[in-house]
Amino acid sequence: MPAYRQGAFALIICLFLLGGCASAPDTPENSAVQPQDNKQSQNNEPALAEELAKGKDVTVQTSQGAVSVSPVVVAVGDTPESGNTGGEVYYNDPWEGFNRAMFSFNNVSYQYVLLPLADGYHYVVPGVVRDKIGNAFDNLREPLNLVNNTFAGEFSEAGANLGRFLINSTVGLLGLFDPASDWFDIKPQKQTIANTLQRYDIGSGPYLVIPILGPSDSRGALSTLTEGFVHPVNYIAEPPESYQLRIFEGFDDFSNQSDTYRKLYEQAEDPYIFFRNQYIQGQRRDELFELSEREQQDNL
Repeated sequence: MPAYRQGAFALIICLFLLGGCASAPDTPENSAVQPQDNKQSQNNEPALAEELAKGKDVTVQTSQGAVSVSPVVVAVGDTPESGNTGGEVYYNDPWEGFNRAMFSFNNVSYQYVLLPLADGYHYVVPGVVRDKIGNAFDNLREPLNLVNNTFAGEFSEAGANLGRFLINSTVGLLGLFDPASDWFDIKPQKQTIANTLQRYDIGSGPYLVIPILGPSDSRGALSTLTEGFVHPVNYIAEPPESYQLRIFEGFDDFSNQSDTYRKLYEQAEDPYIFFRNQYIQGQRRDELFELSEREQQDNL
């Protein structure tokens, strides 16, 4: 094993040991007692999210009082029901047959393989160590963010990517820590190939469920495939180590969302529609945000 890999491996082991000593398990005894209103709000979150997915307005209780929230896009089916004159907006899902089959395959893979593995990962690896592992993978991606932001014409964001990579790779010990954010207030500026294509008004295309990876669209699938060939991990490791690193990175990301997935899937009336609508709504929100940003820049 090369010297630099031995050093990185030793560093991760040290962090694991320190994390095990420094962090207590996430048990009710160690958790701070929350006010009753906050508990009720957290218990209602899946139900509220499902109401939004159905295109309904919801009311959320916050510290500032009740706030009414409306969905960005109403996507409750592929075609209007017979005799429906309510004026609802429907999402055309031309690949629904394939998508539903793939969604079912993914769910079986999650339920019987990835979710149990994620539970074991949470049990064995302390949260503070998982955070550092995630930081290292995020830092490794910064050169790709830089290239994407440059091609998108987002030069200030590209500069932030460069600064973060230099600082976190050195002072941050190969990205395990994030002094760029903590000390220099240089915030992450993630940019995918899909984001760059969107910047040039290339449409997202039909909704698509990718094996194991889950909800996406045609543009996102192209981005995922392309980034697999140009990801910086390919330049620091050779197969099969590069494949192993990418798989572990994906699993680490999944483990951060595993509990949320499990709860939402169990409470959704139609899990496929629910997760599809959540993805589409998030996509529309990002597109509206991007459009707003452009308009503000044009007005300057």
